[in-house]
Amino acid sequence: MVSGLAFAMLAGSFISAPNASAAGDCNTWKSSSAPWTGYAYCSKMGITDKFRVKVTCMGPDGKTWVAYGPWTGNTGTSKKKCADDPNIGVYKVGISFDH
Repeated sequence: MVSGLAFAMLAGSFISAPNASAAGDCNTWKSSSAPWTGYAYCSKMGITDKFRVKVTCMGPDGKTWVAYGPWTGNTGTSKKKCADDPNIGVYKVGISFDH
């Protein structure tokens, strides 16, 4: 049986592929070690377009919650740490847009 944290780490490893979006060219990824952090980077965005990282975190009990990084614009990187606890992992990394 796979523990919740092991599943979170495994699932998070599939998130690093580039994400195409109408707002530009974006990539998401997570840190390779604790404290587990999600990142988002976008380029080729409009002057007023903004984005932020959307991180789904998972605790050792399997419960999930969503945390957001700060808004940023073209060629910026938004990041959000799930927690200082190394047993809390990144389950999924996505992007939220504001046009």
